[in-house]
Amino acid sequence: MKTLIIYASKYGCTADCAINLKSRLNSDVTVLDIKNISKNTNCSDYDTIIIGSSVYVGKIAKPLRGFCENNKDTLMKKRIGIFLCCALPEDVIKVLNENFPSALLKHASTTKAFGSEARLDKMSFVDKMIIKAFTKGDFSKFKVSSERIDDFAKEITS
Repeated sequence: MKTLIIYASKYGCTADCAINLKSRLNSDVTVLDIKNISKNTNCSDYDTIIIGSSVYVGKIAKPLRGFCENNKDTLMKKRIGIFLCCALPEDVIKVLNENFPSALLKHASTTKAFGSEARLDKMSFVDKMIIKAFTKGDFSKFKVSSERIDDFAKEITS
């Protein structure tokens, strides 16, 4: 079974989660940043496609939204999993519904929020100000859940 994990990561948390997820899957796994996708990347070559994105202000990365729209027909023929890295896991259903085609969501074998990390050292000044205002300086919500990654891996392979 060949698996493609395609992700969009702004500050690296989603990239790290994609690599972490790869280590938990017992198959031939390719991990690819959406920035590095080429016209030669053929989704038809894979049995399973996992899509992962960071979430900022309720939105996933625009190139990843475009990828899902442009490859919807192929994706609908594959086993699909979607994961998000976001600070508010309680908003995950809303984020999924507003950012992915509804048919793709219904077709997905699993969807999960893995949590997030506040990587302030990598953030732009504006993003730092937004996150500090949003959290009031309390970054305790910002944790990646190993359990959710484990659950996702089990669900996508079952």
